Amino acid sequence: MLLSLLALAAPAHAFCGTYVGQAGASLYNNASQVVIARQGTRTTLTLANDYEGDATAFALLVPVPEVLGPDDVTVVDPELFTRLDAYSAPRLVSYTCEDLHPAYDTADMADSDSDGASGPPADGSVTVEATFAAGEYDIVVLSAEDSSGLLRWLDTNGYGVDDAAAALLGEYIDAGAYFFAAKVALDRLPEGSSYLSPLRFGYESEVFSLPIRLGTLNSSGIQDLVVYAVNGQAEGAVGVSNYPEATIEHECMYRADEYATFAELYGAQFGAAMASQERAAWVREYAWSAGGCDPCSGTPPSEEDLAAVGYTGSPYEAFFTRLHMRYGPGDADQDLVLYPSNDASSSQLRYIVYDQALEADFPVCGVGWVEGGGTCDDEGGPAEDTDGGALTGGAPACGCASSGAPGAFGALAAAMLLARRRARKG
Repeated sequence: MLLSLLALAAPAHAFCGTYVGQAGASLYNNASQVVIARQGTRTTLTLANDYEGDATAFALLVPVPEVLGPDDVTVVDPELFTRLDAYSAPRLVSYTCEDLHPAYDTADMADSDSDGASGPPADGSVTVEATFAAGEYDIVVLSAEDSSGLLRWLDTNGYGVDDAAAALLGEYIDAGAYFFAAKVALDRLPEGSSYLSPLRFGYESEVFSLPIRLGTLNSSGIQDLVVYAVNGQAEGAVGVSNYPEATIEHECMYRADEYATFAELYGAQFGAAMASQERAAWVREYAWSAGGCDPCSGTPPSEEDLAAVGYTGSPYEAFFTRLHMRYGPGDADQDLVLYPSNDASSSQLRYIVYDQALEADFPVCGVGWVEGGGTCDDEGGPAEDTDGGALTGGAPACGCASSGAPGAFGALAAAMLLARRRARKG
C-alpha cells in the first residue's frame, strides 16, 4: 500500500508496428499504483489499494499539506487503473521489412540519401480538523503536536499504526503536515464487492511531491511503485529529482530462446537496471501526449478518465508519464520530489519480436548486434515464430498513429533507419 529550454510537442515518428503483448503492473506481486495529476499548484492523488485481508483491519494514513474537506475526496472505478496500465506498459511490437522500409528498393538503396465535526479528542495533542465519508470510507483529517500523541489517537480509534512510525510521523509533524486517515465502513461496501475502491484526494501545494516513506513500514520486502503522472502538455514528461534515473535496455529484439516470455525478458531488464544503482532508482517507462499512442497497447485516456483523476481538460492538452520504482524498506529514505521536464518528446519502452531479417536494424535483447546478421536484402521465409502462445496481449492491435496520435512514419523515419544501418555497417 502506498502511503503515503521551451520544448514544443514533436510529432511521433519511427514507432508504428503491430502490437503483440505487454509487461504491465500485474507482473509484480507487491506493486502499488498511484495517479498524480498536477495543474498549477493543485495536486490530486489517486491510490489503487492493493490491500489483502479483512476490510475491518484496513487503515490508510497519508501526510497532506492542508486540511481536506468532502469536496476534496472521492472514490473512483478501479478499472481506470487497468486501462492506464494497459495504455502505458512496456510493449512488444512486431515489424516487417515493409514497416521499417516502406519504399524499400534494393536497386536504389546503395545511393539513397535518405462537511464534518471537528474538535480536540481526549488527548489534547491531536486535533480532528474534519470528518466526512467518501464511498465506503470514513475519513478524518488530523493535526498533531507530537508523534506519540498521534499514535495514541490512531490506536484508540482503530487505525493501528505501528510504533515504528513514530520518528517518521514526527518529521511530518515538524514540517507542518496534516494527516489524512481512512478506514472502511462495512455497511457502505458495494454489494458483492471483492475490492476496495481507489481513493482520490486533492490539495493545494507549491511542492510537486509524492509521499512514499510511510508505505515502506508495511513492506514485507521489495516493493514496486508505478506512478501515472498527468500534467500540461507544455510541461512535458515528469521526472524524480531526488532519486537517480536508471537506464534500461530496450529497442531490441525479443528472442524466445533467451527468455521464455516477454514478461520474463522485461522483468530481467528492469531488475538489472535497478541492481545497477546503489540506492532506490526510477525508470521512465512511457511519456506521450495523453491523446494518443503509437503503437497502442491500450486505449488512450479519455477526457472523462482524466477528470476522474483530477485533471481538467482535453487529453490533447495533457501529457502522460509512467514512472516505475523498486525499493526495499531502507532504500526509500525520502518522499519523491517530482518535476516537469518541459520536454514533450514521445518515448516508450518498446521491444521487437525477433526476425532474422531485422538484425541489421535492431540488436537482440541481452545479446547485442548479430555479427554478419540478416538484412531486408536477404530472401527468406517468414519471421521466426517466437511467441509459443505466450506473447499475445488482450488489448487490440493498433497500427501507426492509432487513436489520434500524429503519425510521421515515412521518408524521414526510413532515412533515420538507413542512417542507423550505415553507421553500424561502416
